[in-house]
Order: sequence, then structure tokens, then C-alpha cells
Amino acid sequence: MNETASAASCNPESSNKKQEISDEKNLVVSFIQFLRQRISREQCTADQVEGIEVAIQCLETAFDITDSSYLFQSSKPLLDIFVEAEGLPAGVGDFPKPTADEIKIANNLKEEGNALMKSSQFEDAVLKYNEAIKLNKDPAYFCNRAAAYCRLEQYDLAIQDCRAALALDPKYSKAYGRMGLALSCQNRYEQAVEAYKKALELDPDQESYKNNLKIAEDKLKELEDSFRQGQGPGLFGSQMPDMSALLNNPAMMNMARQLMSDPNIQNMMSQMMTGILGSGANAGVSNLIEAGQQLAQQMQAANPDLVEQLRQQFQGQGGPGNDSDRNGPHENGTQPPQ
Repeated sequence: MNETASAASCNPESSNKKQEISDEKNLVVSFIQFLRQRISREQCTADQVEGIEVAIQCLETAFDITDSSYLFQSSKPLLDIFVEAEGLPAGVGDFPKPTADEIKIANNLKEEGNALMKSSQFEDAVLKYNEAIKLNKDPAYFCNRAAAYCRLEQYDLAIQDCRAALALDPKYSKAYGRMGLALSCQNRYEQAVEAYKKALELDPDQESYKNNLKIAEDKLKELEDSFRQGQGPGLFGSQMPDMSALLNNPAMMNMARQLMSDPNIQNMMSQMMTGILGSGANAGVSNLIEAGQQLAQQMQAANPDLVEQLRQQFQGQGGPGNDSDRNGPHENGTQPPQ
């Protein structure tokens, strides 16, 4: 047995991880090919083409897709594979209405998910809610899964589920409340405030919405006040770095150039400036804060190692770390899964 084979057999977890990464790359390549086929068949508007090209760049960067990655060729187009596995029956233009038996089974699955939530088995609860949703698109199932995603700190998925629940029932107050919770956990306090206000419009007596709204409003005011004082939180903690020292540090400037050469960062900067300029006088401090936070998140996702080096360089100058208050909103005992 050669050394490579021996190493692989001694470390099956490493081998499995490599296979998982390879499978993910092949899936992304297949999806990119689907997008490019849409463009080549002239099925998109000019704006859609521009958006797709940006999406392709982001996917290639996020999953480290190189020219050699495109050597993979799927046995079937990705859309055909999806239709075979998950597509609607021929001639059906929307999700079919569940039968009485399917509704009963889905409700039982939901109850099993709720029991798993109570025992803090959140990932297993998600799986139960997944099965229930496949049988019956009930807004409560999406909202319950959002609660599980929040406990798993998968806030984007929680927000997505809350929006799906509201698409099914626009007057579903609990979906607004849970969306406010997820937004607050992402420090998106302005949007959280709006979500809690919507929840209170629909359910004025719910104390948890009132309490969480107050927390989000206080956090938003703290951010706005600190921003006006030039101490807004960001990549470098609660104070602004010594810009003259940064500009005179060759290593720091080289790292900054590497970041700004990333096409994802360039696109994010362009979108941020377009949004701010388009808002004109109504831009507001909170919009600037949110744009800055989004840019920081994009920089962190695009090149975490480089951002960490920047942070360490700044802290080496004596700058503080991010010691922000982690106290935030919560769901009390009156808001269990349904």
C-alpha cells in the first residue's frame, strides 16, 4: 500500500471531508452551468444577465471554483435532476392540496418536532418540520422551523422561513415576532424594530413583542449615538483605528489592496454606495450602519484570514477588541412552538 492510500485509510474523516468538498464543488459547477445556459438561450433581461454574472463570480469565489473545476460534467442537466427528485406532477402549476391523511401525518410530525425542541434537540426538530412541510405548507410549520433555526444560530434560514410563513398568512403575528428576533441576533435592529411593530399591530397584548421591541430600539439608538461620535462598531472593535499609522504601515496597505481587489468586495462597495446615494437626504444613520455591517460581513466571508490579520494588526496598536453587550431579545415561555 502506498503512503497516500495508507494516510487516507488512517484518516477516514479527512477523506470524507475531501469528498464532501468535491461533491459541493461539482454541485456548484452544475448550477453555474445552468445559469450560463439561461444567459446563452437569451432567456434573461439585461439586468438579469448582470445579476447572474455577479452571482457566478460570488459562487466561484465562495467555493474556490477554478478552471479545472469545470472538467466535471454532470450526467444530466441539474434542472432535470431536480425535476425528477422534487418536481411537481405534470400539468400541476402549484403545490397540490394535501389530503386529509397527509394533513394528519404532517401535524403528528410537527408535534414530534415540538417535543424535540423542548429537549433541545434542535437539528432533529428541523428534520421533523422538514417532513411536515413536504406534506402540508402550513405557516405554523415554517414558523416553528424558524424557531429551531434561531436556536441553531442559523438566522438567515430563520428569516427566510418567517417570510415564507407570512407569504402563506400575512397576519401571522408570531412570524413577525420570530423574524424580529432573528434580525436582532444579526444586529439588524432597524429591520427588527419594524418586524416587532408589525407583530404588535396584529397582537397588541403580547408582552414579549413589547419587551423585544424596546430592546431593539435601545440597541438601534446605541448604534446611532456611537456612529455619530465616530465610535461605530465594526471589524476593529468599538473605536476607530489610528488611520495615519495604518496608512504608513506597508503590510497593512498591502492587505487592504488584496481585500479591495476582490470582485465580491468591489461589487458590495458599488451596491452600498448606490443605495446610499439613491436614498439622498433620507439615507439616515441607521442605513449607513447597516451598509457598513453588510460590507464587514462580506469582507469577513470573502477573506476571513486577511480580515483577521487586519484586526490583529489594529489590536497590536493598542486598539480594543469588540466587547459589545451580548444581551439581546428572547422568546419567553408564552411563545412556544405551535
